[in-house]
Amino acid sequence: MSKLRPNISRRDIVGGGIAVSLLGAAGVSAQNANTSPNLPSDIKVIVTLNGATYSYPSGPTIPSYYVNFREDGRIVFHLGALGSLSGTTATAEPYHLPSHQVRIERAGRALLDVTIPGHWWNAEWTYRPKALAVIKTPAQLVAGNRMFPFGDAGCQVRRIRDFGFSGPMDSAGITKAMPTTGERPDLGWVTDVSGGWMLGGNSDSMLSWAQAAGSVPIHFRDESTGKPIDLTKYPKANCYGTQGGFAPYLRRGPQNAAGFDIYGGGWKPDYSHFPEMSYVAYMATKDAGFLEDLQYSANFMLLFTSYFGPPTAAVISCSQQRGLAWGLRELFMAHVATTDAEAAGTLPASCMPSRYYKTLLDNALAFYLPDLTNPANQTFQIFPAHALKDGFEAPWQQDYMVTALAFGVLTGHSDWAPVFLFALGNLISRLSGKSGWPPGVGGAYHIQIFESAKNADGDVEPNTERPLTWAQAYTALGSSSVVKSDQGHISLSAEQVAALQNDPLNGGVPAIKNAYLETTRAAMVMADYLDKQKLAKVRQTYSTFDTCLTNVQAMFRAWGRVSPKVSVISKQA
Repeated sequence: MSKLRPNISRRDIVGGGIAVSLLGAAGVSAQNANTSPNLPSDIKVIVTLNGATYSYPSGPTIPSYYVNFREDGRIVFHLGALGSLSGTTATAEPYHLPSHQVRIERAGRALLDVTIPGHWWNAEWTYRPKALAVIKTPAQLVAGNRMFPFGDAGCQVRRIRDFGFSGPMDSAGITKAMPTTGERPDLGWVTDVSGGWMLGGNSDSMLSWAQAAGSVPIHFRDESTGKPIDLTKYPKANCYGTQGGFAPYLRRGPQNAAGFDIYGGGWKPDYSHFPEMSYVAYMATKDAGFLEDLQYSANFMLLFTSYFGPPTAAVISCSQQRGLAWGLRELFMAHVATTDAEAAGTLPASCMPSRYYKTLLDNALAFYLPDLTNPANQTFQIFPAHALKDGFEAPWQQDYMVTALAFGVLTGHSDWAPVFLFALGNLISRLSGKSGWPPGVGGAYHIQIFESAKNADGDVEPNTERPLTWAQAYTALGSSSVVKSDQGHISLSAEQVAALQNDPLNGGVPAIKNAYLETTRAAMVMADYLDKQKLAKVRQTYSTFDTCLTNVQAMFRAWGRVSPKVSVISKQA
């Protein structure tokens, strides 16, 4: 390929002052990886940047800026490269493109002529020759065990605003600062826009978010293959850092003044708060671009940090339980969506095969399966047991995990059914009224599950941790001595503790009223559905399941409202 024209200064095509001459060797080669061999000879892309003109596929071209012509007529615009991966850090030097003009021509006629406000490292956008079209119904997805059924959950469904995609690099309303907490419409086992479509709403917002997934700067693409970086080849590759000897480190973006790599476009991707953006949209449209984005998202969940697992296998981190939940969700989704594409003969050359995602799932299963037999984890049945911190459990994160595992079992990952059933036991103990924990508590932020001896300085003495019982955990919930406002613990008043001892169901009204109960109920309904579909032996494992389901349904309806994403039901329409 041709290098930049000499009359264009290095600073002209950089963001954050990163010079073009610092780009790794791989950043100036293989500009057309995964370009269809059947590319029409009369189609070309012209990029105008700071007065200079670049042309694809013939050149001259911009370093590390790839224009890929797909088999189905899509044209994918990607900025980013890895360079050499033989050292501790990938060698390609990140930069961001400033505003530029993109024109797509065929036989001299403009198909698209648009100003791109900026393009950040590891992001991409897609030109589609045809408008997106929904070709599958929610009922068809349910019939194929690709989604749970949605319907009237017995509460008022929260309304969400409409979201639109304004064009390349737009976020379409997805939360850019992903570590942001709270009841966001883009957080959960699926998003509210996907749930809204499953409930019979229009697809516009769902498709907008699916298109915006390309704007998220997590597309760590191996320019030698044109596919997501292969984590079976580079099991400790990560975009977190080089600490602990984990390598290669993949650059997130140009460095800021403090010397830290920064994602572009104001994005702060985070695996513990990562939304489902592509799966339901792909299943509804079979758009191959959405499948590509889903694969990059699944890879990111492992790239976020490589601190867990054996040195020869990539494993999703459990530094946060919800992060592992969403990581498994993305892997389940990528695996089943890719399997469907292979069966249909529509898997793009730019995608990894389904066996790749099965390997990553197998790695996780092998690493975390011992948690099911951990002697200290048989009362509270936390999955993973690695997630236990400071002697507290976050039951709402356990609920997240159960919804993710339920989806995996639904979509044919039967080897995960024992994990699902084990983790479900935590919810059974909270809802049955038999464990010593009153179901009428409702939602709780943290539960104390261990106690430890402390020295004179207040530090935990090593090897003194002792598991509590569920009854002791309930008593602790009403003790001011374990409530730590800086960690968001929610306690019960002495009056509430006494009332629940007299009436464990609290008259069917949750004592702690919060949205966490929505996910508890959704997880139980998913379990009911899996049992009825003979995909998991829920009732055979838990004799009190129906009592638990009745209890949570009653408290959920007393709570009175539900988000679209958790409006699942346990019977098909």
